[in-house]
Amino acid sequence: MLIRRPSGYSYRQKVPFPLRRFMGRREIWISLETNDKALAKNRASAIFGLTNKLFSRLKIVSNELAQSANDTIRDIIDERFKPLFDTIISTYEAELSNLKSQYQVMNAEHLLVRLEQDDAFLKFAGNANAEVSKIHQLMKDIPDLDIRKKMSDILGHFNNIESWTKPKEPQKSPLFSEASEAFILASSKDWKDSDFRAYRSSIKRFLECCGDKEIRLYGGQDAGHFKELMEQLPENYGRNTRDTRTVIQLVKEANKKKAKRVSGKSVKNHFSKMSSIWRYYLLRDLVDKNIFIGWNFDTKQKVKRVRWSDDYLEKLINASFDISTTISKETYAYVVGVGSYTGMRLEEICRIRVEDVQDIRGIPCIIIQEHQGTKKEPWTAWNPKSEAGARVVPIAQKLINAGFMDFVEKSIRMKSRYVFSELKFSGKDKKRSGLIQRNFSTHKSRLGIPATTVFHSFRHYVSTKLRNIHEHGDGGLREVWIDNFLGHEGNNKSVGNTVYLDEIDVENLKAVADAVVYPEFWDIKRLMN
Repeated sequence: MLIRRPSGYSYRQKVPFPLRRFMGRREIWISLETNDKALAKNRASAIFGLTNKLFSRLKIVSNELAQSANDTIRDIIDERFKPLFDTIISTYEAELSNLKSQYQVMNAEHLLVRLEQDDAFLKFAGNANAEVSKIHQLMKDIPDLDIRKKMSDILGHFNNIESWTKPKEPQKSPLFSEASEAFILASSKDWKDSDFRAYRSSIKRFLECCGDKEIRLYGGQDAGHFKELMEQLPENYGRNTRDTRTVIQLVKEANKKKAKRVSGKSVKNHFSKMSSIWRYYLLRDLVDKNIFIGWNFDTKQKVKRVRWSDDYLEKLINASFDISTTISKETYAYVVGVGSYTGMRLEEICRIRVEDVQDIRGIPCIIIQEHQGTKKEPWTAWNPKSEAGARVVPIAQKLINAGFMDFVEKSIRMKSRYVFSELKFSGKDKKRSGLIQRNFSTHKSRLGIPATTVFHSFRHYVSTKLRNIHEHGDGGLREVWIDNFLGHEGNNKSVGNTVYLDEIDVENLKAVADAVVYPEFWDIKRLMN
């Protein structure tokens, strides 16, 4: 709402669409009579309140008319009551005129003070000029007189005056390319490889959009330009590591092909990285403000994930896993089986170690727990997603009947560290789920299963089925049991739940596991065919 023009700051506000016919204009422009930003903000705030008061009055009158008339006679009523709207608008213009008069008086008082200062300076300059004239005359009358010291003193006075009136030059700041590297060096002590790649990607894209200059010299216009270009990137940009095209080139290609654009969440992530850099230098007085805060992004999920329907489950169970891959049908079947009966996340499943499968009071369970990595393979370290993510998950009887425990024993005999020994760490993030995730996605897409249904949809399925079971009566499941089984923090934060239910009986969790019911055709063994 604050616009900077050569003549000074102006206030700008759009008129709401329903009120434009009463106002006779689309927006309001008002000169704030100043070049001082802080003063302009104060004046804009006052005008903002006055203008919103006007809009509120017009809406009230307009709504009253709308309630007392139908569409066929409303135009006639509006014409009858037009003087009423004109009166409201005239009152606003009078109040606005009064405000502007106050601003002009303030400007005049400020100008008067400046004139008084200028007058004092002119008097000083006149006196100094007289002194110089006297010294000049002395030079003529007494050639041997040493006047260097006197002249030096006078020049010193003039230099002091110049330093008082000259605006202070801003402190020099480093180039953004240098500043960003210094930030990474200072902040990356506990970073993962993915953090380094994310920051370097954001820095690279910002340089492509806005160029390299002193970090203090970037402004909101640069941040806005960066946002506009990043929002036009194609949705699949950055997936090909060999693609060296710049943002400008990618946007040009996306416009040509009318490709789908990147999500608002992705752009917001880039802004978050840049904001961290600016916040770091704001504390060091090397930038004047953080230009990456206050922006809005469309972060709504483009594709809504839903649970598996019976039709899609039937398609999956009846189709052979004929994907050219190093993953066997047996591994595919048990990964899907564990996901469908436990609701575990895919990476949690792929990282199950043979030592994580244990009997607790005679009940076979999967213990999702933290593991330390080795020096040679730091990516083997594993930390559950949250405190609730570390949990005990009893193995459903249906999964045992399908031979899952035999599969675990097989991995133990092979002296494999992991239950799913065929899976390997891959990709930039060193995940064990990368290959099975891609293969599963390809397989279900070939079956005509849409993008709304993915592997994670098994988790939605399990959660929905369990929460539809009433907690009272025979076979009832308490919500806190379900949350613990799925690794949710839960909504019930009472003292009893947070203190006394830290260790829920494994028998209760086993009841939860066995309560996950699928249609009769869902048989894990059939996935191996």
